[in-house]
Amino acid sequence: MRKLSAVLLFQVFCAALFAQQPDTVSPDYKQMIENALKASRYGQGQSRIWDTRLKRVSGEVSVKTSGGAEWTKIEESIPLESKDLVKTGADGVAEIYLDDKGAISLGRNTQLEVSSLVQADSVFTLKLGSLAAKIQHFLNDKMKMQVRTPSAVCAVRGTEFAVEYSQLGRETGAAVYDEGVLAVNTIAENSPGQEYVLEKNMEIIFSASQKRFRPVKLSRMSRHRSMVAAMRQRLAGIDKTWRPMEPARRAELRDRVLKHRVIRRQTKKPKFKNGLKMRTGKALNRRSAAPAQLLE
Repeated sequence: MRKLSAVLLFQVFCAALFAQQPDTVSPDYKQMIENALKASRYGQGQSRIWDTRLKRVSGEVSVKTSGGAEWTKIEESIPLESKDLVKTGADGVAEIYLDDKGAISLGRNTQLEVSSLVQADSVFTLKLGSLAAKIQHFLNDKMKMQVRTPSAVCAVRGTEFAVEYSQLGRETGAAVYDEGVLAVNTIAENSPGQEYVLEKNMEIIFSASQKRFRPVKLSRMSRHRSMVAAMRQRLAGIDKTWRPMEPARRAELRDRVLKHRVIRRQTKKPKFKNGLKMRTGKALNRRSAAPAQLLE
């Protein structure tokens, strides 16, 4: 309420300034005031969105946009938008960054939907595989996050955690490591779900066929601890180098990465013709330059 009152007073002051002293206010100062007014109006009417970026670490990593028909292989990095799908192969590892406040590592053979990037209600849907994360500053009502699987909803409350889902047996596993809390709500087909609160060094693993389960000390899910430690280290380093990215720049980089793959596919020539191997020029054989590193 105080912030809103301050913005309104600022707008009234600016309007009075323009109306009463049109000849004494410099053009540069007028432009600065107009930009501030636009920014304040935008902040009031729009929800804050995470500046989310995907980085390929190793192996095969692909992205499919909302409504897209094909997967695009990522060579380095790409900004992500809501409803994007990310997939890693049998040798693939990727990292997702949420501004400088969160880092998520995707393990091999993982498929994740970036369901919502609104900071007040961000949602990541793990369809298959595993993720490990270090998330900061999620202890207030302004920033909320969920990780969903087909059988659970995990509410993040400022924590180091991992979640995995196996389609075989529809089994979900969740764990908290050195800090934080994770509230795991089960999704039951024929009965009401239950909530289990995981604290430091606790895990829970359950499948659709189980009738009884409970949180226990960290054991099987401890295999993700090294990934969590790596994300902790990444955040400590990126905090000093992270630079915000304007929407226009994000759109430009996404377009470049996605079109980069399309161009390569369109210019690729068949290797054989009439039983003879074709010779192609160096320009076609040489791999196109990869997009610039997006996390710098």
